[in-house]
Amino acid sequence: MEIFMSKNREDSYIFCDSLIRASERSFLTEPQLIRAAEADDFKASMAVLNEYNYGDGRKLENPRDFVRLLADEEKNAFDMVFSALPDEKELALLKYPKDYHNAKAALKAEFLGTDPLKYMTDGGRFEPEALAAMIRERNFMFFSPDMKEAVSRAAELFGKGRDPQEIDIILDKACYEEMLKAAEEVENEFLIGYVRLLIDILNVITFVRLRQIKKPWTFFQKVFLEGGSIAENLFIGGYEESYHQLAEKFAPYGFREIFEKGAARAKSTGSYSLLEKLCDNKRMEYIRDAKYVSFGLEPAAAFLIAKESESKNLRMILTGKIAGTSKEVILERLRKTYV
Repeated sequence: MEIFMSKNREDSYIFCDSLIRASERSFLTEPQLIRAAEADDFKASMAVLNEYNYGDGRKLENPRDFVRLLADEEKNAFDMVFSALPDEKELALLKYPKDYHNAKAALKAEFLGTDPLKYMTDGGRFEPEALAAMIRERNFMFFSPDMKEAVSRAAELFGKGRDPQEIDIILDKACYEEMLKAAEEVENEFLIGYVRLLIDILNVITFVRLRQIKKPWTFFQKVFLEGGSIAENLFIGGYEESYHQLAEKFAPYGFREIFEKGAARAKSTGSYSLLEKLCDNKRMEYIRDAKYVSFGLEPAAAFLIAKESESKNLRMILTGKIAGTSKEVILERLRKTYV
């Protein structure tokens, strides 16, 4: 992948990118994550993380408190980067998925009569409590026009048909359309390429899942996300083709292994874990190129994406320890690291 950088804005990123380079040293390396995964239990895994000063070496009284620890680490990373950026709006799009996730959670909880905060997450543009209140009161004045329209439409359609899938379909489409629009407004090819890759990955995962449960082709057409590099017509006929054939078909887009191994594993075992891991690894391979940009928006974006990926790895390790998952299974699920 070629990295593009606006030369006339280079100087404004010098401080931010210098801060990013220094902070990259705090990332856990693959050998360090493996040590944590191979530890005997949750306490031993946390001891490994404390040894590397993850979370400033914070001790946890309750194993379940690790969720707060990971959320705090992500929040600190975003706060640091956003405070150093010349214009934090340039990377606000990285927060959109959490806002839309929380909007979906709030709407579904409202219609089901449950507490939305149990299903919401930190890290978006809006605090979960505030967003839940906005949804409940139908006060969308602080939403972007795209989000306002999507939430209003989802609430209306769900109220008529009571189908929670309608909420997911409408808000997922709106989320990635808004992300792509924001990346294009920033005029940064790295961000545009990243959002297009996210859309391609989601379409591929959805395609495999729907094919495995034998959903009709028309349903895939309904949920297909526009804006990726892979056009909808490339999926046509894919329900009848083997995953080997699909691997060849999607090879020019870098999805050969994802179909040959990930989709094939889903077919033979019913598990999508390898498919999702390979897709996450593809995202990591994409953002690693940002390391070679001296000054620009790319290192900051990659740093934040990598921080979220690190949290995902740690969540798998620590959740696995609490659940008694074997070391071998945890290790198999680990994603590639940024450093």
